Amino acid sequence: MSLTKLTTADLKKELARREKGVTKLEKRRDKIAKELAAVEKDLAALGGRKPRGGGRPAASTGRRTRAKNDISLPDAVAAAMEVGAVVSPKEAAALVLSNGYKTTSKTFGVQVSQALTKDKRFKRVGRGQYERVK
Repeated sequence: MSLTKLTTADLKKELARREKGVTKLEKRRDKIAKELAAVEKDLAALGGRKPRGGGRPAASTGRRTRAKNDISLPDAVAAAMEVGAVVSPKEAAALVLSNGYKTTSKTFGVQVSQALTKDKRFKRVGRGQYERVK
């Protein structure tokens, strides 16, 4: 494999080519951004949903705040179940919520399932079935 030697003129030519490409892409991006803004304006006029975009949501967008509880989720599940009781994660979640545990999670059942799996006070006795052992 041989290395080709580039001259300063070759490097300048390559830089000019790339700068031209950048300029071209920037113009294209600006044009598409204008088109997108027009489409979003039309959607808003028709009562459409707001676009899902990257970045942080504005403070006024009804963000959920973290719920505060006196005890942890595994402790709440243990308190809601009697020793020897066998429940599914869905049933355990319902028990915990009925005992006043606060959550804003959209996937609370998954969190309860993970708590049941990781905590030593619970033993898996079958598919989706956990027993309170201590």
